[in-house]
Amino acid sequence: MKGLKIALWVTAIGCLTAVPFIFLPWAAVESIGSWFGVEQLPDTLIAIYFFKVVFGVFGLIGVFFIILARNPLKYGPMLHLGAVGLILFGLLALILGLSIGLPLIVYLGDGLSGLVLGGAVFIFSSKPNKALKK
Repeated sequence: MKGLKIALWVTAIGCLTAVPFIFLPWAAVESIGSWFGVEQLPDTLIAIYFFKVVFGVFGLIGVFFIILARNPLKYGPMLHLGAVGLILFGLLALILGLSIGLPLIVYLGDGLSGLVLGGAVFIFSSKPNKALKK
């Protein structure tokens, strides 16, 4: 149970780190992108809107994982949804990053964290679910 809670909290905090980017000026977001080797982010209004909406969605996903982390035994099927979602996110990040030729540093962290944390949630959540069925 402790490993499950740790994996859920790490996921929640990781997702919530996107929230401050909603409020940062676009120049700051572009500057941070350059740290990852991204030459230039698009600065059209629609691109800025999409980026900021995605930051918000990541924040909402973080809230979902906080809810799970506070009482994992209460949310058995939702744990598996979270685990599968993380694994699919990890695979998507790796496949898209590789296929569009992004620098490895841009997508490797997302891909590996999704796979590792999703796998951990899936493995650790199987133990509590077996205890609930008895």
